[in-house]
Amino acid sequence: MALISSARTLVLATIGICALSAQTVKVSWDKVERVSNTTPTLQVVVNPPLRPGSAIHDRVYADLHNFGFDYVRYVPWLPYPKLAVAELEPPTNGKTSWDFSLIDPMTLDFLNAQKGHSLMLNFSTIPAWMWKTPKPVAYPQDPDEVSWDYTQGSELRDPSCKEVADYYARLVSWYVNGGFTDEYGKRYESGHHFKIDYWEVLNEIDFEHKMSPRLYGSIYDAVVAAIHKVSPETKFVALALADPSGDPAMFEYFLNPRNHKRGTPLDMISYHFLPSRHPTRLPKSSSTRSLIRPIASSLPCAMSSRSASGCRRLPRPTRMSLASSPPTISHKELPATWFSRYQIPIGILPRRCMRICLAS
Repeated sequence: MALISSARTLVLATIGICALSAQTVKVSWDKVERVSNTTPTLQVVVNPPLRPGSAIHDRVYADLHNFGFDYVRYVPWLPYPKLAVAELEPPTNGKTSWDFSLIDPMTLDFLNAQKGHSLMLNFSTIPAWMWKTPKPVAYPQDPDEVSWDYTQGSELRDPSCKEVADYYARLVSWYVNGGFTDEYGKRYESGHHFKIDYWEVLNEIDFEHKMSPRLYGSIYDAVVAAIHKVSPETKFVALALADPSGDPAMFEYFLNPRNHKRGTPLDMISYHFLPSRHPTRLPKSSSTRSLIRPIASSLPCAMSSRSASGCRRLPRPTRMSLASSPPTISHKELPATWFSRYQIPIGILPRRCMRICLAS
């Protein structure tokens, strides 16, 4: 009987499938549900071949300029500390180690190539000495030598995050305000007066230093407040998650206004798409999705991508149509329509971009 019953179930299931396959779907091609505004863009990740004197240097920056892309992401990052960190040693006995001699050439080439087009900067590597570690973290003296263990530690030596925030405020001032004053009151002049459209706060926070949602939220608030003082026009991008489906708590905590200082701005969230057998998705948790969806309809979600081998390629999307004075609204006022963006290298744009205030 069990076998007969199973056979009947199979037959009925087959009939059901046939019935479903016989249905037709009518598509109204003349009805516009949503207009998708897209733009190609890319990211420039700091690597030795982009340094002046390399065989590809001139062509890379010439092509970048000729492409005329908006929202290009520039990332000096952890494998090359000397090319990414402007203060490699802690201030000691009235002296600091601020040095832009290796950082400026590539950064200025990028900023000049992007003139007339929007850009996003992300100096993603916090100086290692700002973290609590068993011993000082060593780094190669050769700026072209790769080091994959620079980002050590999971606890900042200054839990208020002021030390990190001041570092980034000085770094931004170097490029925006012509220079800065260091920890001991010494003035450093750069002569640079660029506009930074977007500043993304750190990179792949779920991997680098394995940050908790609370720690990242504290760093974000402190860094954004400090940069906003020296560059009021800069807008801010958060999260830059490597595995957006791996830790729903990061979304749940960070996108809750109650977990931030009142008035902290958030203009965009970002995450990375890593091609593999398992699709990169946003968290399945219903509580997480209910929190993200109301915000995401008007808050752009930037997504970058990597090849399966781990090498970065085309990148991070996003073109936004920002009003000169975008309204500040509470997350509770946003429509509950999920807005997503897709991969290389296209970014789907919201019809209206708003400045979200992380305040209850």
